[in-house]
Amino acid sequence: MMDKHPLISAYTSFVRNRSNDKIGVIGQPDAGKSALINLLCESKAYISVQTDATLDTKAYAYNDYGYLVDFPGVGTEVMTVKKYKKIIQNVNIKHYLYVFSSKIKAVDIEIIKYLAKQDKDITFIYNKVDTLIDVQGEDNKEALIRDKDVELNVMMKEIIHKKQSYTFTSVVDHTGIDSLKYVLDEIFVTEETLFISRYQDNKYKESYLNYKTQSAFPKLFTPSFKTILLKANYKSLERTIMEHFKIQEEDIIEHAQKCITIQELIDEFEQQNSDKKVSKAMALTKIVQLLRSSFKIKSVNPISMVVTSMLEVGISNAFPVLQAISKYMNEIRQIADDMIVEEQKIYKQQ
Repeated sequence: MMDKHPLISAYTSFVRNRSNDKIGVIGQPDAGKSALINLLCESKAYISVQTDATLDTKAYAYNDYGYLVDFPGVGTEVMTVKKYKKIIQNVNIKHYLYVFSSKIKAVDIEIIKYLAKQDKDITFIYNKVDTLIDVQGEDNKEALIRDKDVELNVMMKEIIHKKQSYTFTSVVDHTGIDSLKYVLDEIFVTEETLFISRYQDNKYKESYLNYKTQSAFPKLFTPSFKTILLKANYKSLERTIMEHFKIQEEDIIEHAQKCITIQELIDEFEQQNSDKKVSKAMALTKIVQLLRSSFKIKSVNPISMVVTSMLEVGISNAFPVLQAISKYMNEIRQIADDMIVEEQKIYKQQ
């Protein structure tokens, strides 16, 4: 499989981070979550006889789009409820499997309440169903399964206001695994469809490019910016802009009508500005306006350092440089825009 262009990989990650491509697997510490993930993903999730073996989240590829994320067990000595809630808060996951292998405990209720309050979708799993027996020998397995569903509905009635039922599973005899895969497949098909729609949406493309434009400011206007101006070391600025947008030399050759440089643009702007005489105050105003519009900056504060550097080297000399940097960045941004549009047209075409 051909490697993706760095720009396309970055854009894909940007959209993925705003989509739902993960399902969290959480629940009781002895419920066999890691073994279940191994079976579903045909992977090697870390399994241990210790009930709190999984101390942080680990993602495993379920299919070409989606991942199952193994969470720590709920209610261990190491992982308090407070820590657990913080983990949930810090991950971008909408769907969760909550895995049980014994009675619903108070700590389970607390985490489920938190998930429901955060508007998360929960699928309840009762794993190790092969070990479900009545020690008194009075009920058969079917009756025990019905009792578990009744218990779930009674406990969840005030938390999730619709009827719930377990998906009963076993990694030993594969009970319920196909049913669970069907649930996962349905979720991931829906979410992948939404991801593709976002990927091809110009709003997401513009959002990505605006983000890259705004985040270029601190990379370009570092404390060494004054030295760059004094030494006219514009090639370093060109490299910074290209690397930031993940554009390569061959991309410029392929997509631009001609290879421009910041120095060439400076010469153009100096020629255009030669007949225009403005006061220092007017020049400062134009600099602020240029920086705010070019880098999508709402606050004036980040611009103060740049203005200080310009005052030190001379406004009249520096303003064409800023104009040239802005135009060069816009040219590189346009190349990135064109490349993303090309990829949007062919992405996932069948």
